[in-house]
Amino acid sequence: MPSYDSFVCPGCEHYFRVVWPGPLPSHYHLCSKITMKCPDCGEVTELYAFLIDKITKAPAPGIPSIEVLSISPRDPKPDPDAVMNYMRKIWANRYARYKAAYGPAK
Repeated sequence: MPSYDSFVCPGCEHYFRVVWPGPLPSHYHLCSKITMKCPDCGEVTELYAFLIDKITKAPAPGIPSIEVLSISPRDPKPDPDAVMNYMRKIWANRYARYKAAYGPAK
């Protein structure tokens, strides 16, 4: 069964199907940093390849695709807190949207 890659933009939390470049570069590794630009909010995100979700079923036809802008060589010392920092960014943006919609938290 083929697997697909899914990306969640930390800025707007929209889901996208990742379209990889034709032949993957020979320096691609799970510890490579991948640069992508969100078509909805325009935020450019650079994250490790292991943070891109693998899904086993084909994404819904309504999910837009996003292209990879660049793939860096393998990072010899990847950030051990990469997953936590990525989730913090999502939660910080979610809190900012909540605060803008409902006023300051009391």
